[in-house]
Amino acid sequence: MVTSPEPYAGDTKGSPVAWCSSLALACAFIAIGIVTSYLPREAPLAWALGFLIVSGVLTLGAVVSLSRRRGFAWRLFFNVARWVFLVTMVFTAMGIYIMVYDQVKGAMLAVISVVMLLAAVNVPILIAFCVARHERVAQ
Repeated sequence: MVTSPEPYAGDTKGSPVAWCSSLALACAFIAIGIVTSYLPREAPLAWALGFLIVSGVLTLGAVVSLSRRRGFAWRLFFNVARWVFLVTMVFTAMGIYIMVYDQVKGAMLAVISVVMLLAAVNVPILIAFCVARHERVAQ
C-alpha cells in the first residue's frame, strides 16, 4: 500500500477482466437455466452447450486479461479470491450433490457440473478483481 496526500480512485476504466467475467457468469447461468428447466426430463443440450462454450471462452479471456495486468495488487487479489473460491466451491459441491441425488445422469449432469465449476471460478475472479483494482501499489 502506498500512502500519498492525493486521493486515489483506483482503476476506473472499463476493464476487460470485469466484463469477461460478468458475461461468463451470465452465460453460465443461462446455460444452467436452460438445462434445469427441463428437469426431470432430458433436456436438449445444443443451446446449453453453446452458452457453456461461450462462458468458457470468456473465462479464458478474463484470466488472460488478468494475467497481463502490471502494477496490480496481487497479494490482496489472492487473499480475497481464495476465501470466495472456498465458499463458491462449497455451493458448487452442494449443487452437484443435489443433482446426483435427484438422479440426473449422463450428459445433463456433465453440462450442469461444468457450468457450475465455471461459475465457481468466475465469482472469485470478479469479486477479488473488483476489490484489488482499487488498491494502490508501489510501482
